[in-house]
Amino acid sequence: MVENSSLSIRDIIETFAMERHPVSGWYCLHYSDSETMGRAKLSAIYYLLAGDEPMAPHKSDAVEVWSHFMGAPAEFVITNGSRMQLTSTLGPELAAGQRPQMAIPAYLWQSCRSLGAWSLLGCTASPGFTPRAAFIMDAED
Repeated sequence: MVENSSLSIRDIIETFAMERHPVSGWYCLHYSDSETMGRAKLSAIYYLLAGDEPMAPHKSDAVEVWSHFMGAPAEFVITNGSRMQLTSTLGPELAAGQRPQMAIPAYLWQSCRSLGAWSLLGCTASPGFTPRAAFIMDAED
């Protein structure tokens, strides 16, 4: 078995045949149920974020459940754009306050950054992920 620390970003991209994510990082579809009216009800992706390429603030029209799989912890900032802001770190160190999973309601602003060289995460979304329609990147709130 290859040690987590010996994997490079390129190794992970090639292993999962990942492509560029519309916001930042790399992704590949892991699961998608049948489509309803052109969009899956539920999907799951693997998501790879490099330490020097944070996920820009954006909104999604889906509820997202994020999980940490490998690599450095990842810090998420979730906000409604004005009154509420939550910072949560996904990772394996429970005693340090990290959690292996978190949920983000639809239409909240979210951003993320790897706290190391890279973070391999998972995102399960409902309705399902689609690079064409799921991301709302304007400044309207």
